[in-house]
Amino acid sequence: MNRKALQLALRERQGALGNRYSRVGMILATVLLAVSGPFGTFQSFNVGQRFGYWAIMVVACYLTGQGAATLFIELLRERIAQRWPRVIVAGLLAGIPVGIVVLVINGIAYQHIALTESLNIWLYATIVTLAVVLLFVTLSDLMKSAAPAGPAPASAEATLPTPPPILDRVPLPQRGKLLALVVEDHYVDIVTDKGKTLVLMRLADAIREAAPIAGVQIHRSHWVARDAVVKVHRSDGKLTLELSNGLKLPVSRGYLPAAKEAGLVA
Repeated sequence: MNRKALQLALRERQGALGNRYSRVGMILATVLLAVSGPFGTFQSFNVGQRFGYWAIMVVACYLTGQGAATLFIELLRERIAQRWPRVIVAGLLAGIPVGIVVLVINGIAYQHIALTESLNIWLYATIVTLAVVLLFVTLSDLMKSAAPAGPAPASAEATLPTPPPILDRVPLPQRGKLLALVVEDHYVDIVTDKGKTLVLMRLADAIREAAPIAGVQIHRSHWVARDAVVKVHRSDGKLTLELSNGLKLPVSRGYLPAAKEAGLVA
């Protein structure tokens, strides 16, 4: 197992906990499942027990599946070039740890684990995990391709640019306008106007996937979109660019000519 890819999946899972939409979704799912009581939980538990059971199940399975899917999609990127086959395989593989989580929780809740029942649970967990992964990817694609309502643009300059491929690596809640790419150890923080996502990749590859967004590398560890820069700060001979989200990034001496050529620095 690639330790760095695993670390990335763990960081992605931590990000899911802090996301408002993820928390709301988990709460709604818990309430719906606790009230309806599927898979025999209505007969096996009272109302309070059902809420506790499904709250633990939903949170544990969501975080496990989200982290596992991110991990497997990254690990398979070099081996499976086709996007949808890669997503399907990653979803099926993510069902393995999710199935284990379900079996452990059921073993504690019911105080027993039958072999036949365990196989059925594992099958259900894999199907549900795959369906959720496909759903999120599909919704992500729909949001990315949806055009705003209104009259057609008057000129080619007003046409919306094609979303850069690197946004495919960003979870739906953080997907937005690309602002910057920032290196952290062996990872790249993909910064958008809706948040940021840490991805295991080289900065050179990330910059390549940022096209066709117009941008410039201002430091060996930083790249910025040209239209994201709102202010230039000068202090003791050092230059810092402030982005529209408030993030401030330094311009190193070696990349100053490129920043001037791009019109970011006078």
